[in-house]
Amino acid sequence: MTADRNPLADVNASLRQLMQLAQTRSKKIRKETGITGPQLLAMKTLADSPDLSISELARRIYLHPATVVGIVDRLEGQGLVERTPSKKDRRQVNVKLTRSGKGALRKTPVATQDSVLAGLESLPEKKLARLAANLAKIVKVLEAHAKGPVPKRRRGRPRKEESAPKKRRGRKSA
Repeated sequence: MTADRNPLADVNASLRQLMQLAQTRSKKIRKETGITGPQLLAMKTLADSPDLSISELARRIYLHPATVVGIVDRLEGQGLVERTPSKKDRRQVNVKLTRSGKGALRKTPVATQDSVLAGLESLPEKKLARLAANLAKIVKVLEAHAKGPVPKRRRGRPRKEESAPKKRRGRKSA
């Protein structure tokens, strides 16, 4: 990197490039298999841990539960997953791969995540540890920024002007 380069711009460019590469890979997988990247990620997670609840699946793949419901709906429509009532909690529904889902998963190409991990395995352990620590820092910064500033909460009773009803202008009391 030259002296006139902005490291923040380099980080931003690298993050954008990573997102672009992931999207390109996801589109290729969808074109080849009819399964999107997020659907494939959900299926791989279910292959590793069968019978997950929607909320647990969402937590493991870092997506909102409402988004995962849509993913599961589409996978269920294709016959790749099925919902089953939980044995522990009758209000909860678990999701698992069907036989067709397991077969489809075996036929899919290596996902972007897997190819990235395979490439990173060639790095020395110290570099991998440093990369992991730096990525964790980036995640923390982005999470803090996404949540925005935390509003201060006042303790105690509200001030008199905060609790009293506002007077209306232009009306006289009778």
